[in-house]
Amino acid sequence: MRPQKLTPEQILNLCALQFKAHGYAGTSMDMLAKACGLSKAAFYYYYPNKEALLLKVLEHTHLYLKEYLFAIAYAEDINPVDEFNQMHERAVQFFSYEIKGCLVGILSLESFNISNEVEQKIREIFQDWQQTFYQLFRHQLDEDSAQILAKISVADYEGVILMYRLNNDTFYLDQIKIRILQALQS
Repeated sequence: MRPQKLTPEQILNLCALQFKAHGYAGTSMDMLAKACGLSKAAFYYYYPNKEALLLKVLEHTHLYLKEYLFAIAYAEDINPVDEFNQMHERAVQFFSYEIKGCLVGILSLESFNISNEVEQKIREIFQDWQQTFYQLFRHQLDEDSAQILAKISVADYEGVILMYRLNNDTFYLDQIKIRILQALQS
């Protein structure tokens, strides 16, 4: 029986799950090929190596975040509090249940195992997330304060996501939401 043909998006999502579950160093091309139901040779035809594949996965994840999460902060017809509430709901959904959730955070822990190109892509994702927070805070705060709070918020979210997943306790998510809403309403 021939394996079912997967779309490029399905392949990237299946590979994202492998990288998320095993990290970069713990994921082999053989594991990735098997997860997609492809032979290793067929897999190498489309992706010359693990790093090239990871870059595609990260680009796919970045595009998804830009469209699904970050774009909310740039809406002209919504106030920053409502924008943040929408972003927070989507962030909780993304980091709790979606395939690519936490992938960037997990990979950033392995910076010693990844190339400069992959590391740069991870930085770009975090920078876009920081810029998204800046977009929200700039309405209420001066330039420097908005930039500082944006940086802190990205770092806080990463910690909150870790603690939430580790303890299965929404307390952490609730607290970051309260703190950011206070800043937006000041």
